[in-house]
Amino acid sequence: MNKYILSILLFSVLATSAYQPLVLAQNEQLVLEEIVVTAERREGSLQDVPLAVSAFDANEIERRQAFNVKDVVNNVPNLIGANNVGQGTATTVFLRGVGTTESIVTVDTAMGFYLDDVYIARQGVNNFSLYDVERVEVLRGPQGTLYGRNTNAGAINVVTTKPQGENSSAGEFSYGEFDRVNVKGMANVVLQEDTLFLRVNALSQTGDGHVDNALLGKEVNDVDFLGWRVGLRWLPTENLEFILTADDSTSDQNGVYALNVLNGIPDDLYQSSSVTDIFNESKTDGIAMTINWEISPNLSFQSITSSRTTFQKYDLDLSDSPIPVFELFTFNNSDQVSQEFKISGSAFNDRLQYSAGIFYFDEDSYSFIGDRFFSGSLLAREYNVDVESIAAYFDGTFDLTDKLSVVLGSRYTRDEKSIDIEAAVGVAPGFSIAGGTPTWDSATLNSLGTPTDLKFNDFTPKIGLKYAFNNDLDGYITFTEGYRAGGWAARTNNPLQVLPFDPEVINSVAIGLKASLLDGRARLNTEYFFYDYQDMFNSATDPNTGNFSVFTNDAEVQGLEIEGTIRVSENFDIFGFVAFSDGEYKDVDPAVGASLGKKLQRLPETSFKLGFTNIWPLSDGSKIRLNADYQYTEDHFTDPPNTELGRSGDMGLVSASLGWESADNRFSVGLSCRNCTDDEYNTATLAFAPFGFVSIYPGEPRTWLITVKARTN
Repeated sequence: MNKYILSILLFSVLATSAYQPLVLAQNEQLVLEEIVVTAERREGSLQDVPLAVSAFDANEIERRQAFNVKDVVNNVPNLIGANNVGQGTATTVFLRGVGTTESIVTVDTAMGFYLDDVYIARQGVNNFSLYDVERVEVLRGPQGTLYGRNTNAGAINVVTTKPQGENSSAGEFSYGEFDRVNVKGMANVVLQEDTLFLRVNALSQTGDGHVDNALLGKEVNDVDFLGWRVGLRWLPTENLEFILTADDSTSDQNGVYALNVLNGIPDDLYQSSSVTDIFNESKTDGIAMTINWEISPNLSFQSITSSRTTFQKYDLDLSDSPIPVFELFTFNNSDQVSQEFKISGSAFNDRLQYSAGIFYFDEDSYSFIGDRFFSGSLLAREYNVDVESIAAYFDGTFDLTDKLSVVLGSRYTRDEKSIDIEAAVGVAPGFSIAGGTPTWDSATLNSLGTPTDLKFNDFTPKIGLKYAFNNDLDGYITFTEGYRAGGWAARTNNPLQVLPFDPEVINSVAIGLKASLLDGRARLNTEYFFYDYQDMFNSATDPNTGNFSVFTNDAEVQGLEIEGTIRVSENFDIFGFVAFSDGEYKDVDPAVGASLGKKLQRLPETSFKLGFTNIWPLSDGSKIRLNADYQYTEDHFTDPPNTELGRSGDMGLVSASLGWESADNRFSVGLSCRNCTDDEYNTATLAFAPFGFVSIYPGEPRTWLITVKARTN
């Protein structure tokens, strides 16, 4: 813990004194652009928000080569993300060692995913495309007050670009390694001057996979994605705004293949020996209506009404074998509706800035899981889960003096869940238990004393202090409580192992500093955090029996994160971060056996990133832009049992892009690469040693891309 405290003290010295001898003549062209975020559910400057937030606008998204949500994780301290096991459309995210790989509907996620402030309950289709996006905000740490349930790790909010008040269009074409082809287009149309605007975008991505399968005679891990989004914006008065959005996306690919390393790690990580032609299909669509009403200069009202459907179906070969050992058939479907009413504003001569609201959420979900061993019949279960959640919240900052402010927040949440289960054996491969022999159901669970209805009530407070040392340096200390709803450990063929588990509760202390240095040419933000977890969820596989279960254990996590940007000159920026962390379970139940190690998975003790952007203006007004960065992530465990084969290996990833832009910024062409040095690393591990395999999922190899862009305005 001493290294964290010393680092904070060092930061304080640098932030309060370094800028004084280095003050330069004011030059507006050298001042970093202000980053506006809505992390507190109201607009504010990134530097004024008393919590750890990483925010990326459209320009940052482009230069960081973040094509989707999964790509964002490489740019956030202590954020580890990858495709969920065998699934190309699901992103598994662990932030500060907190996350989940479980996709079954009986378990909720630890990271909150939001699309234009609409909560996305299921992680099977959370890897959103970032085309035509205004910004992405990553809130680190529990967000139990404003965002509520299931945000113990944090929250990722993707904010799409609103329809604008001028006609414009844009198009983009890319071709890259593995015959990857991306086609993107956007059109913004003014339907009625000053009052009614329409914005439409579409995206298509196709390409071969980066893994060769000689048995199937094809390249696997392919890409086949199609999506679109429509937005309609109406301004009947200058104080009233209606935004209606609809989106749809579909992915159809042959899935992500595992690699069996039980007998050693082969020289080539991108050769598959599976005889199973696996697949991964997914679809999500939604509609939302947002109403923004500025009642007065000090009071605003917002209503967000949404409906969303997610669908995912996949077949996995977990053994990577010419003779299938363990095959998994899964079908997930979810229909959700939500309604939020929120007011925000100021009071007491602007000394109080606040947000308050109520939130309603209803979800009907279905999961089918079929396990097949050695090409036999399926052991299958069907799950129907209904969820109803109601919450009320308040969050505000009150200025006690010109320098000192108190931060207060609270949220009350009530969750009700019910489950209906049917199980059968002798089921033919597919996604239905029809034709099988029924074995047990919900009535069986009730006879065993296992409840099929659960109710949870939780109050999550937040309290803290914020202090302005000067105009360029703010500090804060906060205590926050987070909550994740309980559920059932139900990924099993044994009714005796279908057990309910309590909600996960986290108590978090954060100490942070946010500095603007060198007359606005540099930003440097840091936060030390300490987590005390009660009943932390962890979905793990027993390497001895192969059973999937949800284990709950108390845990402690602490760490330090520093991130910043400096504008060296008008055309040269440097950016980066460094993160230190440590997390362990307090006491692992001996009954868990070999399923859970001492260390939290996907939590490297050290990681850092350093990158730059350099622009060379040309005589005709056009410019050449070079972006490059290097990210190091220390070796860490990618599996709950902490096995040696489950280590990630030290990761050193280099990304770069070189491009030319026309003088009017309407045309550009560029060449980019990711993992330019072709570094090899492991992203996930499943241990089934008694069945003859331990499967890992290697990270993507080196890829390159040529991109041409054009726009009218």
